[in-house]
Amino acid sequence: MVRSIMRSAISGIAVIGLCFAGAPSPAVGSSPPTVVVTGGAISGLAADGIVKYLGTPFAAPTGGDARFRPPRPPAPWPGVRPALVHGPLCPQNGHLSGTPPAGPTSEDCLTIDLYVPDGARDRSLPVMVFFHGGGYDTGANSQYDAPSRMVAEGNVIVAVPNYRLGPFGFMSLPQLAAESGGATGTVGIQDQQAALRWVHDNAAAFGGDPANVTIFGESAGGESVCTHLAAPASDGLFHKAIVQSGSCVQSPLVPSSREDAFARSQRYAESVGCVDRATQLACLRALPEATLLAPSVQFDGPVPIWVPSIDGVVITRTLDAGLEADDRKIPLIVGSNGDEGALFVAESDYARGRAPDAASYERYVRQSFGAYADRVLAEYPLDRYPTPAAAQSAVITDGLFACPALFTSRVARDAGHPLWQYEFDQAPFGDDDPVLPGAFHSAELAYLFTSLMGVPIPWTGPSDAFARQLQRWWTHFAHTGDPNGPGVPQWTAWPAQNGPGPDGPVVVMRATGSPMSHDFGAGHKCGFWSERFR
Repeated sequence: MVRSIMRSAISGIAVIGLCFAGAPSPAVGSSPPTVVVTGGAISGLAADGIVKYLGTPFAAPTGGDARFRPPRPPAPWPGVRPALVHGPLCPQNGHLSGTPPAGPTSEDCLTIDLYVPDGARDRSLPVMVFFHGGGYDTGANSQYDAPSRMVAEGNVIVAVPNYRLGPFGFMSLPQLAAESGGATGTVGIQDQQAALRWVHDNAAAFGGDPANVTIFGESAGGESVCTHLAAPASDGLFHKAIVQSGSCVQSPLVPSSREDAFARSQRYAESVGCVDRATQLACLRALPEATLLAPSVQFDGPVPIWVPSIDGVVITRTLDAGLEADDRKIPLIVGSNGDEGALFVAESDYARGRAPDAASYERYVRQSFGAYADRVLAEYPLDRYPTPAAAQSAVITDGLFACPALFTSRVARDAGHPLWQYEFDQAPFGDDDPVLPGAFHSAELAYLFTSLMGVPIPWTGPSDAFARQLQRWWTHFAHTGDPNGPGVPQWTAWPAQNGPGPDGPVVVMRATGSPMSHDFGAGHKCGFWSERFR
């Protein structure tokens, strides 16, 4: 939809990190364990009951002639490589227009961070691979440092890879298809697959079980989870999946058709001066990173250029078809947040020094929904909301997150997947915060991870107990394929069946209690949003 919708959860992480800045740094151990992995030996850093192995290459550099090409294995290194610091970010702009990226960038960015329980070497633990968000345009593994308590108390290994973004990850042109056996617009997804293969090949060296891998991700990372269900080469590389604030149905970030991807990338290539198709790839590969990242060419009108494409090779079907065709019937958790839209309103308006008003609300709806705008305005009239910001947030929450999550659950249920759905409804800053009220997009990350962007999250009391509860749900699921287990409220699965049926219950996650809801669809006007696509 509009540009702000495609931006990442990273701004939410940044806000949380700034609010908690000044918290004490964690204690660091002094005995760096050594592990032999693909490429050579690495030494880690022991701290807080876990061992961190950071910045390990899982693929070769992607610059020069390797730009836009599929990932290649990393070159071996001599001796023991210190795995003590995060690798650079893949090339990107900042999460808001005109801001710098969150750290140094490089085309030598395909690294993976691992967080391992202390003493795990002789065990066979579940592995959880997290795909970061960022609208396929921003983000990095270094911003999710670290899932320490989930790892130490949940007895899981967590791996967080980087993957190429923007034009570097999703350029789609006939010339690229010709040199890559038909694959095009999917190297970012191929990077994720390379990371999953690396985990499969190396998990046992850390004490992980390559036959018990859960993939999970938030926003574009959740969309990536869905995408692997439609990518044949991902089969067998994971066994359970958690989709956080992404969806396999009716998301603005679902893969585009091959033809649309070609058209968008062609317009983009021409906009940066690479017009002659005979020399277009050489031209694009020779351009500086900064030219390829010019903010004025990241969007094609209101539609993002940089989403994966259904190229028929890497991604062979739509994401809902991938869910339906998955014969493994892998267990799934699918969810959204109660006030997803609040973050996007903060990005598009408050961060630019203006408060939404009636005119800006109508303008947003008309730019986003075109011929359908009048129906949206009638369904979400301003007189039903305390402010225009609340109305806009409700449209975003319902139309782009809550109902697509429900529609994803319906497809998964009809196909026979074991399924649990949630709505995260805990507000980090309270329900009445004037800028980021409620459970905004990315809010759950501050409870799932123990620190973000290197800053510890100092929850206490009920908030800390709730964070532990969320972490246990996720790690129980990684162990057994069911989030239920000792020490957490019971979470009712959707009824097991093949074929259509009534919607299942949705757990509403709050620190004050997590009841099961049976009116999620009605509360988010999902009947209305389903009509839009008939």
